[in-house]
Amino acid sequence: MKLVTVWRKRSVLVPKYVPGRCNIGRRGRAIRLTTGLVFIAISIVIGITVLKPVNHLLSLALVIPFYVGILACLEGSMSFCVLHAARGTYDLNEPHGFASRKSGTLEKVRSEDWKGLDRRKASVMHFEALSGAVLLALLLAFS
Repeated sequence: MKLVTVWRKRSVLVPKYVPGRCNIGRRGRAIRLTTGLVFIAISIVIGITVLKPVNHLLSLALVIPFYVGILACLEGSMSFCVLHAARGTYDLNEPHGFASRKSGTLEKVRSEDWKGLDRRKASVMHFEALSGAVLLALLLAFS
């Protein structure tokens, strides 16, 4: 019996801009998800070790880093960047992994209807991130 490792080339789908659904590629998603998880973890550690012994209500100040972390995680999991939506752009091959105007692959969204869909999606994501951040900060403050 031969022991052979079969390497299957996964079918890599070419990233495609979809209004209100996808405006970043694989690299951007990975970096945003990692950044968001790091922000949330650091905020929890700071809340437990530094702020909680001082004052429970001071932990509510962690709403801002929680918001940034949750928004970055949402962007990574949904393949959608709110900054690109605000600018009316998309970049499926971001060389730096974040919304940069210096990217050579940055493209403008041509349709106003598509820009509206992107802005609507971004505002929903902002609301979700803010409500999650407030909930996490409250849980940390009153636990």
